Amino acid sequence: MKSSNSSKWLVLATMCFAVFMINLDGNVVNLAMPTIIRQFSATLPQMEWISNAYLLTFAVFLITLGRLGDQVGRKRMFLAGLAGFTLGSALCGSAHSVGQLIAFRVIQGIGGSAMMPATLSLITASFPPEERGRALGFWGAVSGLAFIVGPTLGGWLTQAGLGPAINGALGITQPWRYVFYINLPFGVLAFLIAMSAVPESRGAEVGNRLDAVGVALASAAVFLLTYGFVEGPRLGWWKSVRGLSLFGTSIVPALLLAAGILGAAFIAYEKRRRIDPLVDLGLFSDRNYSLGMVAGIILNFGLMGAIFLVPLYCQSVLGIDPVHTGTLMIPFALALLVASPAAGILSDRFGGKAVLVAGLAVLAVSNVLLARFRVDTRPQELILPFVVMGAGMGMSMTPLTNLTLSGVSQAKTGGASGMLATTRQIGAVMGIAIFSVLLQGGMVGSVRVHAQEVEGLPPAAQRVLVSYVAAGGLYGVPDNKESGLSAQLARAGASASDGIDLALKRSFTDSINQTFLVAAVIGALAAAVCLFVRRTPGKTAREGAGEAARSFSEEEEPVAAGE
Repeated sequence: MKSSNSSKWLVLATMCFAVFMINLDGNVVNLAMPTIIRQFSATLPQMEWISNAYLLTFAVFLITLGRLGDQVGRKRMFLAGLAGFTLGSALCGSAHSVGQLIAFRVIQGIGGSAMMPATLSLITASFPPEERGRALGFWGAVSGLAFIVGPTLGGWLTQAGLGPAINGALGITQPWRYVFYINLPFGVLAFLIAMSAVPESRGAEVGNRLDAVGVALASAAVFLLTYGFVEGPRLGWWKSVRGLSLFGTSIVPALLLAAGILGAAFIAYEKRRRIDPLVDLGLFSDRNYSLGMVAGIILNFGLMGAIFLVPLYCQSVLGIDPVHTGTLMIPFALALLVASPAAGILSDRFGGKAVLVAGLAVLAVSNVLLARFRVDTRPQELILPFVVMGAGMGMSMTPLTNLTLSGVSQAKTGGASGMLATTRQIGAVMGIAIFSVLLQGGMVGSVRVHAQEVEGLPPAAQRVLVSYVAAGGLYGVPDNKESGLSAQLARAGASASDGIDLALKRSFTDSINQTFLVAAVIGALAAAVCLFVRRTPGKTAREGAGEAARSFSEEEEPVAAGE
């Protein structure tokens, strides 16, 4: 049901607020990790699972809860997700052990996965076609902004909380807990606004039967696939590094194979199911939806992998602290904030295909610009690449979402949005995992060269450097007395020096430049895919109003305001 002119913008503001919370939470926590580890004396695997528990749960339930929102009501699903996310945040902030924190992050993830597809569905249901590009432009800008605000806000909250006076008044002596508590007032406010301002909607074509078999198959496939990519760098992609193994082989290949088998079984089952399937495979007969899904995976694969690399470079090579690293990415945020709404407006007027292809091309160029890092790069040299990347991201996200969902009926937007969000999330997970492998592999080859350039470094110590980098050194392995680099070098007859430090930084820089070039190729590939997207020309207000009326009368089930 379309909203009035004033209420639809309030709906948009509420949805943008919610998606900002979801994406922000995935970023602010990373800056608090070292402090949380010290607080709970946590291990490195436990630290990883503080993030992975949220990431996995979020990905697994997106399709199911998106489709369920079509059935029970999108507003209801959004409110339930918002309540769960806010409750999970409160529990995380009050956790007394790392085990509790991991468990409570699961609650957050379920809440986020209920909210995310509902935000897209409710925006689509509230805006007529000729205004959706603009609305989704603001949604995309706020969504992307959270990835940039997160590091700065997380660092600030972890270090100072809300200041000594407020911290004392609230009785909070550990400021890192604010990275979770900060969600509480905003979550409550968003819930109250959504209760009164957001109209309910659901699809008339959707029944009330839950596809339990489909839910089980899809959830298991997504879980195994995401888990495999998340744990691949730690467990080993083929040869077992640590943890469970199958005759010396890592369990990761078995996980990915099982995910593929379950995914194929899910598709076969959904093809045969005639009543209320979890995913309407007929959606993929629409060329824009199919290509948009592929392009979304490629885009998030390259983009999130690249965004993941920048903080590593800034902190490991340039020695910039987390708070200032986040500050350096403000130009990215500003460019995204300008480009995303502008792309939505241009898409409404002229059609989104040209804007989308241009945006992906700009993203590819930004990665080429980033592939020129040096060990002495000045922070101000990062401004231009970040501005170009922000502009490319803003130009890409909005029209890609709009074009992908352009042929989907109102009744099916929840399931379609959930599927779209799931594939993008998987693309992001794959990007971070595989780019980490590319980075580490490139460093191993590069450090062999640069270690030979260190004057007086014996061959045994050169091998120590190679082994150290292969084990994840420079960006994640603590330098403790027993197994740290200094101890290893001492046993090899050498000691830490400026020459060794420079060799490590050069190997990191060489590898990150190569990895950014891979990201540029991936961006160009996404642009090539989108050349085959069917163009949806801009509509006049009169044409859009007529289409909106037909869409409402044919597809959307009115729901009483109080229902």
